[in-house]
Amino acid sequence: MTIATTSEGYPQLRSDPSHGSTATADSSRVLGSTSTGRTSARSLSNKRASGSQVQQLSRPSSARNHSSPPSSPTIAVPFSAARATAASLRKQRSIFKPPEDVKSLWRSPGCNCQIPDIIKEAYQRVHQQLHQHVHSIVNKKEEDSNIAIHKDPWRPVLRSPDILPLPPITKAPKQHAVFDAKVRKVLPRSKILELNPRDVYVGMERVGSGANGAVISASKRSSKKNQVAIKRCYIEDHDTHHHTYILRELRIMGCMSHPNLIQLTEACMWGDYLWMAMELMTCSVFGLLFNVSVGLPESYAVRIAQECLEGLVYLHARNYIHRDVKCENILLSRTGQVKVADFGLATPLNKTNSARLGTAKWMAPEVVSETPYTENVDVWSLAITIIEMMDRVPPLYYLDGNREIFAEILYGQQPNFNFAMPSPAMSELIAWMLDSDGKRRPGAKCVLTRIKQETMGGGLKCARPSDLGSLVQEVFPEQQQTQKEKQKL
Repeated sequence: MTIATTSEGYPQLRSDPSHGSTATADSSRVLGSTSTGRTSARSLSNKRASGSQVQQLSRPSSARNHSSPPSSPTIAVPFSAARATAASLRKQRSIFKPPEDVKSLWRSPGCNCQIPDIIKEAYQRVHQQLHQHVHSIVNKKEEDSNIAIHKDPWRPVLRSPDILPLPPITKAPKQHAVFDAKVRKVLPRSKILELNPRDVYVGMERVGSGANGAVISASKRSSKKNQVAIKRCYIEDHDTHHHTYILRELRIMGCMSHPNLIQLTEACMWGDYLWMAMELMTCSVFGLLFNVSVGLPESYAVRIAQECLEGLVYLHARNYIHRDVKCENILLSRTGQVKVADFGLATPLNKTNSARLGTAKWMAPEVVSETPYTENVDVWSLAITIIEMMDRVPPLYYLDGNREIFAEILYGQQPNFNFAMPSPAMSELIAWMLDSDGKRRPGAKCVLTRIKQETMGGGLKCARPSDLGSLVQEVFPEQQQTQKEKQKL
């Protein structure tokens, strides 16, 4: 069997006469090998094959003889057995068959669409994102664990710009801020009280007055056994001269430590007052004399004068003059301890002093005349104080006006005892201390040395501290009861 082409260009099979059955069988085999799904292409090829046979039969014999030698009739080859072309591929159509493994979805009757399950899709989408996020965190932790940790972590050089600075805190202006700053400069930090004194101290009672303010007794709220004497000084900003004396007193009491000088425990500027808490003593020498009918014995006066000289020697060595030594400023305790107090008129020795300051009846002649003076003006005042202790009154007790007192100090006789009968050693000591010439007058250290010598030599008798304490307890027994009652409370 041979392949021929028809006039339309389609391939045909020609069978030999001897092999007619074989060609027919081959063509039928070829036709049988085509797929059942291409019926359209097969029917079309059969029609064309039959059409070509009709044309060949209708031609004249002469034409058939000239075109080709006589042969057996040709058989049209099906289209599927020929070579596939682009045009033939376009004409092929496959019948859709749904996959057997996919179940058909339920559809509502009379409708060809399905409602989407958006809730499930949204849940699955969020769940997938969450799973990815957790997985990324786990991977990041594993990566961080593999990185070596340095001992010194990195720190930014500058502050983060995200942290904005806080607005400034505006404080209300403090009263007497200038004076308060001076007080803090003079005193050590441990002796400055930051609280309201009325919240710290209770049981305030007035007991006296000083050069710069009233003195009251009080006890601490935390421990009522700890009693103090508080001096309250009214502060005015324009009175800078008064500020100078207060600051000197604070400096002496707060920065100097001696058994015969009163000590400052703490100070506070609250409101318009400066509160100065000091050691509380039982009474002053003036208070003791006020409660007895006669002056003190000479031995008691010597004991008090000796203790005062110890404190004055220390004060003069620190370049300060007291300028107001008198019985009111000498304090006594129930144990016989003696302390010099009230340094409001104290002045430094490193400058020229000629001001008339002090108490008139205890002033030295050079202080009254306002000529330059030194620390031995305190020796003159102490001599007047010894006469006051033994006589119970100062030498010029009968004078009231300052003008008369000053004239008597400058032009009168040397002060002397009016009521007491001193020993010869005491009389000589007082005359030596009351030398009107300040240059010849001895200093506190020389007077102290002479008293000790006279005491050891028997010229002067000196009482023991216990004897002096017994006298104070005898004169002020009610204070002992009051203190015991306060301690019980």
